[in-house]
Amino acid sequence: MKKKAIMIIGVLILFSTFTFSSYSYIKVKHWDSLILPGVKIENIDLTGKTKKEAQIIINDKYSSEVMKKKITIVTDEKKYIFDYKMIEAKYNVDQAVQQALSYGKNISMFQKYKAITHPVGRQIKLTIEYNDKVVDKLLKGIAKDTDKNSKNATISKVNGGQFVVTSDVIGKKLEVDKLKTNINRKIYSVMSKENDYIVAPVKDIKPKISEVTLKTINTRISSYTTNFGSSPVGRATNIALATGSINGKLLMPGDVFSFNGVVGERTAARGYKSAGIIIGDKLEQGLGGGICQVSSTLYNAMLSTSIVSVERIHHTISSGYIPKGRDATVDYGNIDYKFKNTFKYPIYIEGLLSYGNIYFNIYSNSILTNRTYKIVNEVSERTEPKTETLQDPTMYMGQNESVKTGYAGFKVKVIRKTYENGMLVNTEVINKDTFRVINGVMKVGTKKG
Repeated sequence: MKKKAIMIIGVLILFSTFTFSSYSYIKVKHWDSLILPGVKIENIDLTGKTKKEAQIIINDKYSSEVMKKKITIVTDEKKYIFDYKMIEAKYNVDQAVQQALSYGKNISMFQKYKAITHPVGRQIKLTIEYNDKVVDKLLKGIAKDTDKNSKNATISKVNGGQFVVTSDVIGKKLEVDKLKTNINRKIYSVMSKENDYIVAPVKDIKPKISEVTLKTINTRISSYTTNFGSSPVGRATNIALATGSINGKLLMPGDVFSFNGVVGERTAARGYKSAGIIIGDKLEQGLGGGICQVSSTLYNAMLSTSIVSVERIHHTISSGYIPKGRDATVDYGNIDYKFKNTFKYPIYIEGLLSYGNIYFNIYSNSILTNRTYKIVNEVSERTEPKTETLQDPTMYMGQNESVKTGYAGFKVKVIRKTYENGMLVNTEVINKDTFRVINGVMKVGTKKG
C-alpha cells in the first residue's frame, strides 16, 4: 500500500512538472517577438511591444521632436541660431529598439519565464548622432566673424621733438575647441530642454606693445655723434641709407637689436654704392662701404647706458672717426652688431643726419637718467709699423708708390664708469681689443733717366 502511494505521488509530480513546463514554454514562446516586461527606452515602457510598434512609439516621441530643437550661440557682437535639422541630428532609435528586443532572449527558458513573471526592469538610453562636418563649418563661420587681430600701439617722433603714441587694440579669438565641446554637451543632453543657449568662449588677445608702455618713453638717456663730412658721395649715400633704416626703431624689454637684421642686405638694388671698406688688413672698394661708421656711432650711443652688447667685433684697422677700441664692424651674413634691451622700459632709437654728422639719440624712461656714465679707453703696448721697400725697375729713380699703408698695432681697454648722484658706484671693463701691427709696403723706382 505504501509503495502504491509513492508511485501515485511520483506520477503526480511528473505530471505537474510536465504541465508547468508546457505552460512555461507556451508563455515564453509568446514573448519571442515581443519586448519583455519592464524594458524601457528613456522611461517609455515598451512591455509587450513588437519591434515595429516600439520604433513607431520612440520615433513619434523623440525623432520628430529633435528636429524642432535649436541651439543659440551668442558673442559680444552677434547671435547665431541653428537647429538640429541643419546638423542632420538623429537618435539611434533602431539600435535602441533592437537592444530592447534582444534583452532576455539569450537565456534559458526558465530564466526567461522568471524575467516575464517577475521583471526586474531594464533602462535603455537613446544616443544622438549628427554631422560633425556641418558643425565645424558653422564654427568656422563664427570664428571668421569673431576673430580680430590685436594691434600694437606705435610711437613716432614729430617735428618739435614730441612723441606721438597711437592706441593699441585688443584682439579677439574664438576658442573653437571649447565651444565645440559645449555644443556636443548640449546635443548629447538634448532631451533636457527644448532649446539651448551658449555664450561663445572668446578670449582677449593682448598686443605685445601697449599704449601705456610706450608712454613710459619720455626722455633722452644717451646720445653720440660722429662726422662724415669729408666722405665721398657713395660713402655718404650708404651712411644715409643705413641711418634711415635704424631711425624710429623700437625695442621692447627683452628685445635684441640686430644691425644686419634692421638695416638689411647692402645691395645695389636697395641703393647702396661702392665705397672704401676694410677687408682684412687693407682698405678696398666694396658695396655698402661706410656703414661701419653707422654701427660704431650707435654702439657708442649704447655705451653710455647700462646696456651690454650681445655681439660686437672691432675692425682689423682702427677707425679715425671713433676713439680706439670703441668701433663695431659689421658685414652682412658674417659679422653683426647686437645688443639686448635689459631695461624694464622700451627703448626708442633716433638716427639723424645733419651737416655731415651722424646723430644717434636713445630715448627711454626718465628714471634711467638717475645714473650717468663715463667711457674711458686706455691704450697700451703700441707698436709702430715698418715699411717694406720693393725696388721697381719700371719706375724711374726718385719715384715711389705706396702699395700698402701701415698701421700701428696696440692693445686697448674700454672702461665704463657709472655714477649715481655724482658718486662713482661701478667700474666695468666693456672690452679688451688687440689691433695687430700692419706693416706698410712701398715701391721705389730704380730705372735711370
